[in-house]
Amino acid sequence: MAEEIDDNDFYRENFSADSDWEVFNAQLGEILQKWDVTASGDVGRSLKPEEIFRCKWKVESETLDMLSNGIEVEHYQAHLEEDEIKEEIKENRCPQRTQCHQDLMSSGNSFGPPIRSSSNELHTLARIYGLRRFIVLHPVNASVNYMKSTAEFNFFLSAAAVVAAEVGSVVPIFVQIYDPKWNFFTGVSPAPALRTNFRLIGLEKAPPECRYLMGLLTLFREKVPASYPQSAMVSVCTTYALDTMRIRMPMYVPFDYGLNSEDIVVAGQVAHVDVQQFYALPHGYKPESCTEIYLVYTWPELSEHVAFDSEQRTDFIPSKAPLGKVYLSVEASSYLSCCLRDYQAVASVTRSLESFVGRNFSGTSSGAEGINPLDKLTERQLTKRRDRNYEMPSQEGLTKRLPGPMTESELSELLAYMFPDMHPEMALYPYVKQSFKNKFDPMRIKSAVPDSLVCRLSCLLATCHAHSGGLDGMAQLWAAFTRQLRLLWDNSLAVPGIASGFPDTRTCLLHQKLQMLNVCVERRVQREANSKRKQHQDQALAISEDEEEDEGEFFDCDEPNSGSGSPVKAVLSLKPEGRLRRLGDERLLDEPEEYLYIPETQEPVPKTEDQLQDDAEVMLKLGPGSGLSTQMMCTSLLSDMEAFKAANPRSQMEDFIRWYSPKDWEEVKDETGEITHQLSVRMTTEGNTWLKVWQQAHPVPVARQKRLFDDTNEALKVLHFLESRKMHEIYNLTIVPVLHSSILKILDICINAKVDDLFSPQIEQLLTDLCRLSRSQSDDLPPIGPLLDDLAELERRFYQFKCFERLSGYPKKSTLDQVKLQFLEILRNDNCCTIVNRKLTAAGDGTLYDILIPKLEHDMAERLISKDYIIRLDGDSKSTEKGLYLGPQFMRAIVTGEKLRLCGAFTESTAFV
Repeated sequence: MAEEIDDNDFYRENFSADSDWEVFNAQLGEILQKWDVTASGDVGRSLKPEEIFRCKWKVESETLDMLSNGIEVEHYQAHLEEDEIKEEIKENRCPQRTQCHQDLMSSGNSFGPPIRSSSNELHTLARIYGLRRFIVLHPVNASVNYMKSTAEFNFFLSAAAVVAAEVGSVVPIFVQIYDPKWNFFTGVSPAPALRTNFRLIGLEKAPPECRYLMGLLTLFREKVPASYPQSAMVSVCTTYALDTMRIRMPMYVPFDYGLNSEDIVVAGQVAHVDVQQFYALPHGYKPESCTEIYLVYTWPELSEHVAFDSEQRTDFIPSKAPLGKVYLSVEASSYLSCCLRDYQAVASVTRSLESFVGRNFSGTSSGAEGINPLDKLTERQLTKRRDRNYEMPSQEGLTKRLPGPMTESELSELLAYMFPDMHPEMALYPYVKQSFKNKFDPMRIKSAVPDSLVCRLSCLLATCHAHSGGLDGMAQLWAAFTRQLRLLWDNSLAVPGIASGFPDTRTCLLHQKLQMLNVCVERRVQREANSKRKQHQDQALAISEDEEEDEGEFFDCDEPNSGSGSPVKAVLSLKPEGRLRRLGDERLLDEPEEYLYIPETQEPVPKTEDQLQDDAEVMLKLGPGSGLSTQMMCTSLLSDMEAFKAANPRSQMEDFIRWYSPKDWEEVKDETGEITHQLSVRMTTEGNTWLKVWQQAHPVPVARQKRLFDDTNEALKVLHFLESRKMHEIYNLTIVPVLHSSILKILDICINAKVDDLFSPQIEQLLTDLCRLSRSQSDDLPPIGPLLDDLAELERRFYQFKCFERLSGYPKKSTLDQVKLQFLEILRNDNCCTIVNRKLTAAGDGTLYDILIPKLEHDMAERLISKDYIIRLDGDSKSTEKGLYLGPQFMRAIVTGEKLRLCGAFTESTAFV
């Protein structure tokens, strides 16, 4: 058997193949070269104080095929504002000093805020070392497959050091080790003839001497690889925590006057929110809302021999600190914002209204389904309205047999809020004509006048969805609303809380529809009044029975010529009809003895935005040369021409143009210089539409013309439009008024609290964003999530102000102006406000300092949550002689109770390695 074995086939290894380490180095080198990590000869400008914590960051990432899950390489770079900096003399600049060295020695970025912002989370390495640029290597899905062994640490760290030296990188490279939640990193940063090693260690129970500056200085000197002639510089920061502040602002639910159980259970100081408008929207804050308060005292830069800090005695106490700051970390959840977020879900509900309230929810023509006619004779008459001379129709049946979670009394209360004139015994909130008018610009936000019927309905729908049965309660309220509208129409009553006039296309579509309904009611009332007046006149003149049947109202007939009367009669009769008044002293061209009269004409046809869009689409499809297109455009023109011919039987088209379009009656000078008049070119062009219509027109007064605007048909169209909406369509009709009312409600709260000047920029920005959203040209509404986030942030800031107001001792120890001035600094400086000790400096107002310092005197040790020490030592970078620059030495110690975290960046020379 031994003779059959060929030893050459066993234990063969190809030493020319690339190892994993070489492959990894090659891939990492390509990435570093792409990110341009080499020294460019200019380290850049110095960092401004706290610039690292405020700037935006650019993050790039690449994944390398290494180990089982791969290695992710991330490049972090701060995006700094470019300032105009004068060119410095580069002759004395040390070539060994890199941007990393400069950042390590920047004392202005030593300590960041104790509150971390979720929107701009800063990487741990930037917070610890103050670096503006660095690279991090960690396993993909590091929370599960993190590095555990020393062999893995050394493998990647050595690879990073070798690759950095090969490509000439001066950007620090870190390797994340252990569980990511511990934030442990080891790294290296090469430089010409220097190398900075980054190490982090943590002790659960550190020796007592290592928790104070004296022991840390001893440890630091032992770690420094070379002797430095100068003293080390020390920066210290102590952080104290005050008691968490809770202010109870009870959650207000509209039209729910029962005692909320949360008001009894939750302890804390209660502060009610004052509201004068927008009662249909909820407000208040959830019970868990609170504000955490931290006091941070800083000694920016001291020599190691100036201050003393040990177990027995310390100089780092708040009363001796040159700089103090108060940070407010607020967690406040507003009930209004929660309701609006819930209302967003309706946008995806495509169910019809009938699926919630039944197919015949509108009931009879009056909207009162199943009413006994005998009840109409025996029912109690309601009180007359003050500004009307008619009796109000019965409201019975509006809420009966309408399925939903709300009772009849609850639904009646909501209807009384929307239609106060129709429910005088329950109306508590009448419409105020001048209410918030100056805060609504129709050229800006496509909404409706604040606190109008549209806004009240929209707010109630959002509230019902959040508090009164969800979609079922929302559908029940919408059905009751449409019933009320049908009742108003059947009784020829105008819809209250709606702007007068034709539909205003600058407002939202729901407001336009209700305006159209009011126009229909107005036309109907006017038409019936004219009919009755004509009837009385005919009876007084004892006109014949045939003429009495023609009551002077419009003929709604479908025949083309029937609406224009009898052609034969029009030709034979030269008796003028339908005259309104004379047109000055103008006379007919062919009959100089007869004056020119302005005829009575039909009023213009109102149209809503969707109707105008439909007409435009039809015209576009038919084309400009289509006969139907011409007929659609000229219907009103034909009516006016017929009325003009009836009022001026011997007139010509030129006479009509002189009244109807004076710009087309032009002055012309003949050869003798005499001025004459003639029709414009567009009126004399062959195939002119105006001439065609004039030839088709018969002398028919307005009383016998077919109505251009059928108020009955248009009103029924509006009612059908509202009754046939699906849930997501109701949402689209009401979301903008809801958001508009919500912003103005917060403004109203701020005005009542006398802090509207503090939050006016945020409110103005919200209105600007809503303007852009409301005027979107797309069929689907843009997402409102970002707007709701900004709205919730504004409410959170208001809660933060109320807590800061109480913290400042208002009104006993400080004035409102002082509180607002300091809180303005909090808004600008990311939840931070500076407090100044008047005994150490004459600058600033020490009121807040005097209030907060006594809170620490009796239990200062218990309130201390962390101490942060930074020790720096830099070599002489001004010398140009090679080898004299020893590089920076950096150590940070974070003491939290008995725990200690040491973060070191020690530089060593590689000239003789």
